[in-house]
Order: sequence, then structure tokens, then C-alpha cells
Amino acid sequence: MIVHQPFHYHSLDELRDDIARLGAQVPVSDDVSVLAQPLDCGRFVLPNRLVVLPMEGCDGLADGSPDELTLRRYRRFAAGGSGLLWVEACAVVEEGRANPRQIWLHKGTVGTFRTMVEQAHAAARETMGANHRPAMVLQLTHSGRYSRPGRAPKPIIAHHSKFLDPIHKLPADYPLITDDELERLEDCYVEAARLALEAGFDAVDVKACHRYLISELHASHTRENSRYGGPEWENRTRFFRNIVGKIRAAVPGIAVTSRMNAYDSMAHPYGWGMAKDGSMQPDLRDPIRLVQFLKDSGAPLVNITIGNPYFNPYVNRPFDLPIVGMPVPPEHPLEGVSRFLHIVRHVQEQFPSLPVVGGGYSWLRQYLPNVGAAAIQQGWVSLVGGGRMSFAYPEFAREVVQGHKLDPEKGCVACSACTQIMRDGGRSGCVPRDAAVYEPIYKAGRAEALDTIQEMAKTCRQCSDPTCVPKCPAHVNVPGFIQAIVDGRFRDAYETIRANNVLATICGYVCPSETLCESTCINEHYADSVPIRHLQRWVSRKAIEEGWARETRPVLPDTGKRVAVVGAGPAGVAGAVTLASYGHRVTLLERADGAGGMAKDTIPSERMPDPILQRELEDVLASTGAVERRSYSLGPAGTLDDILDEGFDAVLLAPGLSRSLVLPGAERPRDGVWGALEFLRQVKHENLRVRGNVVVLGGGNTAIDAALSAKLAGASDVAILYRRSFAEMPAWPNERDEAMAGGVNFLILTQPVRYVADADGSLTGIEVVRTKLGEPDANGRRRPENMMGSEHVIAADLVVEAIGQGLDENLKAALPGVEFSRQGTIVTKAGSSATSRARVYAAGDVVNGGATVVQAVAEGTRAAQEIHGLLVPEPLVTIG
Repeated sequence: MIVHQPFHYHSLDELRDDIARLGAQVPVSDDVSVLAQPLDCGRFVLPNRLVVLPMEGCDGLADGSPDELTLRRYRRFAAGGSGLLWVEACAVVEEGRANPRQIWLHKGTVGTFRTMVEQAHAAARETMGANHRPAMVLQLTHSGRYSRPGRAPKPIIAHHSKFLDPIHKLPADYPLITDDELERLEDCYVEAARLALEAGFDAVDVKACHRYLISELHASHTRENSRYGGPEWENRTRFFRNIVGKIRAAVPGIAVTSRMNAYDSMAHPYGWGMAKDGSMQPDLRDPIRLVQFLKDSGAPLVNITIGNPYFNPYVNRPFDLPIVGMPVPPEHPLEGVSRFLHIVRHVQEQFPSLPVVGGGYSWLRQYLPNVGAAAIQQGWVSLVGGGRMSFAYPEFAREVVQGHKLDPEKGCVACSACTQIMRDGGRSGCVPRDAAVYEPIYKAGRAEALDTIQEMAKTCRQCSDPTCVPKCPAHVNVPGFIQAIVDGRFRDAYETIRANNVLATICGYVCPSETLCESTCINEHYADSVPIRHLQRWVSRKAIEEGWARETRPVLPDTGKRVAVVGAGPAGVAGAVTLASYGHRVTLLERADGAGGMAKDTIPSERMPDPILQRELEDVLASTGAVERRSYSLGPAGTLDDILDEGFDAVLLAPGLSRSLVLPGAERPRDGVWGALEFLRQVKHENLRVRGNVVVLGGGNTAIDAALSAKLAGASDVAILYRRSFAEMPAWPNERDEAMAGGVNFLILTQPVRYVADADGSLTGIEVVRTKLGEPDANGRRRPENMMGSEHVIAADLVVEAIGQGLDENLKAALPGVEFSRQGTIVTKAGSSATSRARVYAAGDVVNGGATVVQAVAEGTRAAQEIHGLLVPEPLVTIG
């Protein structure tokens, strides 16, 4: 019995021996010079016989433009020396994109496509000489049943398939694309071809392979009562033939061809190129007839492929390792290579004068040229393509053309990671051979993949008395939501979290789980702590993307009571939503720039992506449908008295701390010193750029954020200056470690004394003194003691003060009757959120001095519950 076997050859003789042992019909030649020969295709002349095959992309921008990684890919391909660059699948309509980052050609993106073509040609000239010009074909596609323009799949099918419908969980009555819709789509292909010519492409490929829309139409034997399906070849190919004819008529300046399936390896009547007896034997009469149509229509060449990468991927790309969840192939990869070669051979021998491109060679690694050259020499193919090989070894063509042997340490290793990275929502590329770019993307995608998430969730021991829950300020039922993930009940998992934490996603990004819930996880004594925060982030982000977070929540009957909530940060939003759910009429008084508070202003986007933060805040506020929002600035023009005079029955204060504390006793120079909050706002929202040496004063998370933001803003060197040791540093360990990995220096046991400025008053440095640790202070941290005589000046172009935050003085003055602590925070009654003023409560940073987002959420929720108890002194009713 012949079984699957990974590539293991170290010489051509070893490869030949295995070909003979298997009885595979795979030719091998020692002479590969034919690959360097040019080929006249009529519309253009190719400088050699090597082709970069189209590998579906997923690194375009939201509008469909190629992004920098896309442009980089084609610069590398072109510089690699291939004579033909067959550019990846490009959607002709947004709903036909296979993923949200698939490139999409329309009027708004044509300029970037033109840039891609120009950069590719320039890169080719630079490495291959002024006379080397690869032809470029743009593959035009509609993804059909594989359409996924957003996070969720949105299949558009041409017929029902007993093989594929179950995979997509499509019911028997799932609608088919209509004939009228197909007819309208024809013109979309024509428009895309016109734009492709404008962008500088030599040809367009009307993609008809791999079970995307046109490929599915070709196999739509069971599509009834349709101009585009049924038993007749003319109907099943009508869409394709109409598009080709219309492009030729409307855009004569561009060549039209196709990468088309000749064999689906999917039994009739659901496959194309298949024997009518339902076996897996090929019957190429239909594909041959379509190639004849292309030839008669003036196609300069045709690209032949087979199989379906979503159903039987080993058929069209023999590999060593499958993607997660797929079985090991039921055959030796050389059998797959042989099958592909002979399907292409049959087409080429039917049309000896038509250049035919073949694939399936990448598994052969360094021996790709030997088999490809032999196939050309025997008349089985005209052009040899490499898809995965091009990802891994973009210069392979240049080395072959220049007479070099391919380096086995550069070639494709057939690991399927370039497929896995796409399935996981990453970007297209070779993980092992282009690791600096794609390894982090691959690992990040694997960490977010469903199979990984559920395996992570299974590590939870479902403790009877979980030690993680008490460490969560919001007391989220951690075992409950994790078990729901294991069971695949993702909506239940989200609702379990949301019952205690309405801002589940935000907390999933920014909570210091290593010091909270995960720090007491029992599993850490056996392996690693359960990644609670990661699991919460995954399921709550899914809730946003699926729309669960925005859905209307149960609300108790109207109490007739009115409550004002001041501040739309995490504490204010949590309080407002909770109060509204209890039936109170809530007015959220927020600054003019909307919800988010200090979190939106100052948490770097790298830690908390703004779209996620804003989406969750807006969705959560909308979910009760009972929160009135009003722009309001607490200060001289609007005081607490004014709010109460409006007739509110209670007020919740959650304005946050918006003022950075300054270095005590130090006179600020004219420029060169920033408060941390102001600095973070400017970097995040105003794209502030800095230069030279930056020193950050402080040891908390705000200092870490400021330091990393300074690096991103252009600082050449960044140092955090902290007067105690690492052991006393309040920054979370993970944040501190990230800063060190990011190149931030730490000057510990160093006390800032004063600023040093030049004659113009501009900062030149900061005077510091070394410290040692003395006895513990009231908080249990050892006091820093200055070491006299150790004073010295550290040169600095900019200093960021991150030594604490306080309440704005104008806001403080606007709160008559509210008691403040010596540190400037609002004083609340012991064990309560109530302030010194009747009917006024407070929560969040304005009370705790600046803590975690989850603590702010917990405090806002608790304050809302207290207010409800004040206004409706009956037992609290469980909602939902």
C-alpha cells in the first residue's frame, strides 16, 4: 500500500528511484536550460518559462487597495526574475471578496494598483536588467460560496452540493444566485478589466478555478431552469463566455485569459472535468472545449489547475503537512504531482501551439526546475509555475535562469502554513522563509484560532471554589464563561462575562490579568495559568463583531427616577448602563468628543485598538436604549448644583483624572517638558513626533505607555527614571517586560531633582540623584533615600512627567459640598460609593486615584446598584 510520505530527497537519483518505486509518471531532466528560454505569446513575449502563480491574498486594505505588504510581495516576485507574474485573486465586487482584506479593483483603488505594477517593473529592471520585463496578469474573481467580505462568511452559491453544503452548514433551501444577478455581474468584470488596463496590466484572468463562483457554475449540472446551469455545456459556461466576449469588445487593449480548473476531483454531477459514471476518473471533454473557446477568442495563453483547496487541497498542492483539522493526504505527494502534470499534459497536447501554464511543482523543492524542464522538453507544458515556492523563494527563477542550483534551505517546505495563516485571518506569506514578517502574524493568528481557543479553554480545571473569581474586581464567573467556550456556546460565554462586566472587550485588552485573575489560577502549579484575559478578549470581541453587544437588553419597568452620570469613561458607562437597566432615566453627561474618557484619550492604540474601544462603548450604551447623552463640561459654566437643580434624583460622578502631576519643587523650562496625559493625547490623536533622548519620570503603567509612545513617535533613546527598584515598581510586570523588549531603558534607584535648561530656557537635561531603599512606608513599600554626593545630570531633549494624575482644579471647584482627600481624590464613605453630599456618588479614577479599567467598571456598577437602592428601596431584581 502506498502511503503519504514527506519530502526526503537529497539527490536527483533518490527522487528518480522513488518515482520508479511508485510507478509515478514524473519526468526528470538534468538539463534545465529550457526554462531560461523566452516565449512569444502573441500579445507579449515572456523573458523565460517560469511563472509566479496566483496565491490568494489577504493583506489588502479595507477599501481593496493593495497595502505595503502586497506591494512588497510583488516587488520581491518581480525582482525574483520570473517571466510572468500572475497576480493574486482580485475581487470585482465587494460582496465577492474571499476575506475582508482581499484586494478589490474599483475606481477608488486603481491608483494603488498602478503603483504596484510600476514598482514591480522597476524591481525587475533593477535585478534582471533594463530589457527584462515580466508580463503581469491580474486575476479577476468573485468568491462565490467562499465569499467572506466581513468577519462572517456570506456564501453566494450557484448550485447545491452534497459535498460542500454540509461543510458550510447550508440548508437545502439556501438561495442560489439568480440569473439576473449573474447577468449584472458580467458588467462588473468588464469594468474591472477596463481598470486593469488603466493600471498597466498586460492581461486579465477571468478566474474559473478552485470552486469560486465561475468554477462552480461550470459544474452546475443540477442548476435547474437557468440560463447559467443545467446539463448543457452552453448554459454552464455562458457566464464565463459572456464575460470574455464583453471584455474583448469593450476593452480591446488588454488580453483575456483564464486560470481554469480542468479536473475538480469531486464526483459528477457536482464536479467539472469528471467522468459521468460518478467515479474520480477525469473526463476532460468539457474543459477542452472551453480551452478551445479561449484559443478562438485570442487568449495568449491559458493556466490549468485542478482540485479545490478548501475540500481536497492535496489534489492541487501536494504537501507534507495539512492545515489544522485536515487529514494527512491519502496518497504519496508524488502521485499528486503526477496527476497534475498529466491533466495539464492532456490539455497542452490538444493545443500544442497555445502556451499552457502548469502547476503542482512546489512540493519538489530544489528539484522543481528538473521536473519542470523535463515537462517542457516532452511537450507536456509550456510554462512552469510556482505558487508556494514563490512565497518562500521569490528569487528561485532568477537563480535558475542564471544557471544556479536552487538552495534547499530556501525552498518551500510544504508545511501549509501559508494556507493556515490565511484561515486564521492573517496575511499571505511564507512563515519559515520570510519569518521576520510572517512568523509573528502566524503565531498571532494561531493564538486567535477557534481550535486554539478551545484548547486553551480546556485547561481550566473548573474549580469548585475558584481562586480566580475573587481576584477579579468585577467578580466575573470565570469558570462559567470558559466552560461555555469549551462547549461552543460562545454567546452564553459572552453573556456570562457581561453579567458582571459590561465592558468585557476593553478589559480583555487592558486588564493586568497576570496580577489579577490569572495570578491565583490553580493550573499554574501544574503547567501555565489559564489564559483568562485572552479567552475573554476573544469571545467578547466576537460579541461585538456578531452584533450581540448591541442587541437590546432587558430593562426593568420605568421607575420615573432621573439620574445624571458625569463622565463617559469606563466607570461612567458601566454606571449609566446599569442604572438604565434598572428602569431609571439616565442622562450621561460627556465631553463633546464622545464616550471613552481617559481610556480613549491616553491608552495607546497598540494596547487598546480605538475601533474596538469605540465600538464597544457605543454598542453597550445603545443596548439598553434608555441612556440620553448630552455634551457637558463640568466646570465654571456647569456645576454640581446646576445638575441637581435640573431635578435629577441622584448624580454619579465619574469624570476621571485629567491633570498630570508635576515634579515637586522643580521649575519647568520654557519647553521640553510634557505631562504624561497631554503627551499621550498628542502622540495618539495628533501624531506628535519627537526626536533625540526622552526621559520618562515615574514607574507606573502610564510611564510605560509614555515610554513606548515616545519610541513610536521617533525618539532615538528612551529611559524610564524611577526612584525605587523593580520590586516596588507599580507597573504591571507584563507591561514592564514589553517596554524592555521594545528598547526602553530603565534607570532605577534614581530620583529626579530639577530641570536643566540653556540660556533660551529650553530643556537640555535633568539633574538626578542616586537613591537607596530605607524602611517601608505606610503602603509597605521601602522608602527611597537620596545618596548625597551622587548628583549628576542626564542629557534629555524631552522629559515626560508620569508621576501621577489629579483632578482638574476647575472641575474640583464645580463640586461644592464634595469632600476631597489630600491627594485630590473624592472621599467616599467606608464601604460605599456615597460622597459627603447627599444623593451624590462617585466611582472610578476620581475615587481610587487611577487603577485598572476593570476596577473602574466594577466601581461604576456598584455605585449604580447603591443609587438604585437609594431610589427604589426594594430588593434588587435580577434582570434577564
